[in-house]
Amino acid sequence: MSDAYLDATGQAALVRSGEATPGELVEQAIERTEAVNPDINAVIVPLYDKARREAAEVPRDAPFAGVPYVLKDLTVHSKGDPYSAGCAGVKAAGYRSDHDSHFVERMRAAGFVLLGKASTSEMGMYESTEPLAWGPCRNPWNTGRSAGGSSGGSAAAVAAGMVPVAHGNDGGGSVRSPASQCGVVGLKPTRGRVSSGPMVVESDTVCGMATEGVITRSVRDAAGVLDAVSGHRPGDGYHAPPPHRPFAAEVGADPGRLRIGVLDVDPTGQITVDPESVAATRAVADKLTELGHDVADGYPETLRTGMWPLDWFGCVGVVIAREFDWLGGQIGRPITEADVEPATWAYIEQGRSVSAITYAAGIDALRVQAREIERWWEEDGWDLLLAPTVPAPTPGIGQLGATADDPSESVAMSMLQNTVLFNVSGQPALSLPLHQRSDGMPQGVQLAAAYGREDLLLRVGAQLEAALPWADRRPPHGVR
Repeated sequence: MSDAYLDATGQAALVRSGEATPGELVEQAIERTEAVNPDINAVIVPLYDKARREAAEVPRDAPFAGVPYVLKDLTVHSKGDPYSAGCAGVKAAGYRSDHDSHFVERMRAAGFVLLGKASTSEMGMYESTEPLAWGPCRNPWNTGRSAGGSSGGSAAAVAAGMVPVAHGNDGGGSVRSPASQCGVVGLKPTRGRVSSGPMVVESDTVCGMATEGVITRSVRDAAGVLDAVSGHRPGDGYHAPPPHRPFAAEVGADPGRLRIGVLDVDPTGQITVDPESVAATRAVADKLTELGHDVADGYPETLRTGMWPLDWFGCVGVVIAREFDWLGGQIGRPITEADVEPATWAYIEQGRSVSAITYAAGIDALRVQAREIERWWEEDGWDLLLAPTVPAPTPGIGQLGATADDPSESVAMSMLQNTVLFNVSGQPALSLPLHQRSDGMPQGVQLAAAYGREDLLLRVGAQLEAALPWADRRPPHGVR
């Protein structure tokens, strides 16, 4: 059996060398998932027989032939498989997707094999993956702690050694936050880099806030998967500038001397950033200085007013109401209050009361804030922004509970303060598992680049991976 924590690039190399077959990689991943998933509850829909069939048919010359992955149960579809978006009513209705999303098609073309569906919070709305439909997903570093949200199932599956790669989507930090809390790599690409099509749902990918992303064990895997899945498709609402060369070529490339800003405070002054989050960020800043970069405190001035415009927040309910109208059409009846969690229903009701003028004003406010954030890179001459991915310790299971009275989880919103700004601006951001906290939990540190500059993130991410390696860290509740 291959090393449970070997990354996707390494597993693909075993197939190319003849040391393993695609079928063997898949069988080993099934064994690992069956061994640890009962304690973690990351994979909610196993697709083992389908995975075996796909492994038998995968071309041996595909770049990732036979490498298993899991798909987050939200927005992106795999034909014939259960889809619930974390919603109990949709789960009970037995809905199955009638098509493959472009992401799934491209992963299959690259040789990846879909092993199962990973858990998400209901509609991806909440900062901890604890949907009533499936039960809580637990962190493999401490099963009493959250795996983060909303791609918690994906991050936990990678961290625990079930699979080397997982899909996630990120509308406010939903790839990067769970990656930080589970000790893995989380990449949110540039807006428009990866198609969410062919369907047009969730009100234009949450007004352009959301994008498909990847969770991996290594920077080289993040680059390789991005090469596999990126590219504009007809009908996509956004388009990222094409890269000058494959992203995989950026891993190990010299990034040159970069100007890097450091943000380790709340610019609004409303919360205190946890001291260990600050210490982790400062340690990485020191290492970047040693690597030859110009590092200094700095961040976009507009962040003093908040990470996103409050005028936009009313749009969230519209997005959720629109999506549940679509889901109701798929299951043959309207979604009712009994089908969803109380906080989600509160969003739906709020969304149905928003006027078209108010919605349009919210979108305008979002674009203005995006412009002000991007200026720091485009006009002020910075290359990267360094910050803690999340500014607080990983919460316990049940600690972050949205209610009908507080659907936005006001406590949890502070967890997103350093991630959501790049959903507003559409810029790429990368969370790296560079620190271990005193309680044994991982702490991610985030780098963000200008629009379309994943190349810089991957170059510097690879630099840090070599200087501060994390590959030997093993969670106590992962594969042994």
